[in-house]
Amino acid sequence: DVRACIVTCGGLCPGLNTVIKEIVCGLNFMYGVTEVIGVDCGFRGFYSRNTVSLTPKSVSDIHKRGGTILGTSRGGHDTSKIVDNIQDREINQVYIIGGDGTQKGASAIYKEIRRRGLKVAVAGIPKTIDNDIPVIDKSFGFDTAVEEAQRAINAAHVEATSVENGIGLVKLMGRYSGFIAMYATLASRDVDCCLIPESPFYLEGKGGLYEYIAKRLRENGHMVIVIAEGAGQDLVAESTEQEDASGNKLLKDVGLW
Repeated sequence: DVRACIVTCGGLCPGLNTVIKEIVCGLNFMYGVTEVIGVDCGFRGFYSRNTVSLTPKSVSDIHKRGGTILGTSRGGHDTSKIVDNIQDREINQVYIIGGDGTQKGASAIYKEIRRRGLKVAVAGIPKTIDNDIPVIDKSFGFDTAVEEAQRAINAAHVEATSVENGIGLVKLMGRYSGFIAMYATLASRDVDCCLIPESPFYLEGKGGLYEYIAKRLRENGHMVIVIAEGAGQDLVAESTEQEDASGNKLLKDVGLW
């Protein structure tokens, strides 16, 4: 009697299609669920886009592709419209794949479903390439992100060593959590300085970043700096209160700085 649906929201992350495939195949082969619907392009797809039918056959090779076959977007969350659509389609299991903002939306959907007295289960699947959702030790896609980051670090190291006083600067994802930058630094062994949001730093004076850079260049003649995108925001011009469609604060570009 189950009719399930799956939606992917927010930014892309390695492994999204694998998660979609395993939900569809798990529901079908383990529980006999024959009706699984894919919601197109994030939360707004519940009320503004068509849905697609997902079967073990249609998802058999999607794990080999990048991105998400369902499409994704930020924002578009209208709790009432989403629950109306869930009710109209007689859906009774909702699988929501997304980060912290998406899970807040999933919580709002769950509360509205309870308020209406509907018999619908809502399952939130944490998707965060930054690994910044506390209830899980490590999110899917994180290992792939760390592995790919090392390629950039290796390239930066090669170029930095090829010129006098060369500095390779690699900016990695990490709005409030520096896990990718830290793990990639530990795995690489070519990084001289790793800057992450969790550890404040200053530029000038004794013990400052500039002093350390000068010291390393005198000693080695080159260096590699890895910085998470959210690090040093207090040092980059004026702060901004603007937000993206998901409600995340827009950060200044530390790469330009």
